[in-house]
Amino acid sequence: MAELLTRKDKKQISQWIGRDSQFELLYKISRDGQSCKRFHELCDNIGPTVTIFYNKDNNVYGGYLSDSWESTGGWCTDLTAFLFKLHSAGNWKPVMFPYTSGETHFKADAYGPWFQSLPSFCSGFCKNKSAHGSYVLYTSSYFEGESFDMKGETVDSVANGHNNVTDLEVYLVRDDELESPWRDSQDWCSQTFQELKEFVANYEPLEEMKIPEVNILLIGQVGAGKSSFLNTINSIFKGGISSRACTGNNLTKSFEKFRVRDPSTKKYLCFRICDTRGVEEGLSIKNEDLGFILDGNLPNHYTFNPVEKASTKAPGFVKEPTVKDRMHVVVFVLDGSTLDVLSEGVVSKLKDFKSLVWFCKCDLLQSPGDLRCTPAFLTKMDKICETVNKDVSKMFTSSVVEDAVNKAADINAIPRSHVLPVKNYEKESQLKTDINILALTALRQALMFADDFLENQYELEQENSQTLNTRD
Repeated sequence: MAELLTRKDKKQISQWIGRDSQFELLYKISRDGQSCKRFHELCDNIGPTVTIFYNKDNNVYGGYLSDSWESTGGWCTDLTAFLFKLHSAGNWKPVMFPYTSGETHFKADAYGPWFQSLPSFCSGFCKNKSAHGSYVLYTSSYFEGESFDMKGETVDSVANGHNNVTDLEVYLVRDDELESPWRDSQDWCSQTFQELKEFVANYEPLEEMKIPEVNILLIGQVGAGKSSFLNTINSIFKGGISSRACTGNNLTKSFEKFRVRDPSTKKYLCFRICDTRGVEEGLSIKNEDLGFILDGNLPNHYTFNPVEKASTKAPGFVKEPTVKDRMHVVVFVLDGSTLDVLSEGVVSKLKDFKSLVWFCKCDLLQSPGDLRCTPAFLTKMDKICETVNKDVSKMFTSSVVEDAVNKAADINAIPRSHVLPVKNYEKESQLKTDINILALTALRQALMFADDFLENQYELEQENSQTLNTRD
């Protein structure tokens, strides 16, 4: 079951706690049952938590505890604990009720999350979900102001006078920023940026293959940022914010191969970024179309037919493509802010596409020379991590980003090192070194993977040539 706490809620609670925080769902009454035993199994001795009550009248309120829940029994005092409300009758009205004096919470194996002035349930007061779709929780000494400053609020203004909830959640609260990076990174400085830019600007495909450029195919869900990545790279070399490719949900309807020009040399760089229609529930490019793209059959600007698959009779169809026409690396572009809510249909389609990249049309494993690497660019990390939103250079010390990278690796079944967080230009009006470094690092990795593919191709050609010579 998906968590109910919104990004806006998390940001507000983080502000009250006094630091950027990450929230991991531990216990959910609709999933785990109204069970004191289950609550303690999932939440005891684990660290700071926040408990959220979802009142059936669309009131959302709860309590924060820096202390750990335990089953030892007895009242305890947490000087940094507080109660709060987030929504009142569905309206956003956040208020924090700080600790004043006295005991704040009760630890016992026969009790659920139990605050002074905000109880939940206990072994003698556990009821099944009512016919009206709510859980009836304990209501004694409810928001009466003991141990917490209610700032004039009452049980009526916070919870409409009752504690009947549609759900209750307990989240582990962790610091957003780690003490040390979870991935090694270069210095976030102008020298690093220049070195990366020079690498990309001077890149040339494997000389023996005799092709002018490599093709980097971007595949991803609608709105993930495929076109925005192209614009980001183009902006870096143009020296200002560019919007060459149209961006927005599902704007890309055709197969487009973009070149990037270096104004300093007035030459095009030796790669093309190839964009495709975004993946969405029930509507995306067909498997047969992707097969044609990978093999280099479809021409630039080919418009996808939402009903029919591509035909060999399509205008410009390349019947005998060469290595220069093929896709040399396939990059999956994933929206990091939607990983937890990706539909089964989209995930299934992405997995189908990955299988197509690795397997030929007859469903037999390709030769090693035909295998392409499938890295992933993970976008929109600033939307789920406030630390990164404030400072992009914190990307590799953010526990939120680390978790997102792990999820993306699991979804695509690829090594974590192949998942590369990026930040596309979106709201910015000026270029930023940190954003440039992330984008160029990802592009450099894609180019290196393309080289791997070309080297495999070259070795395969050499082996085939030797075999023919032996037969002759």
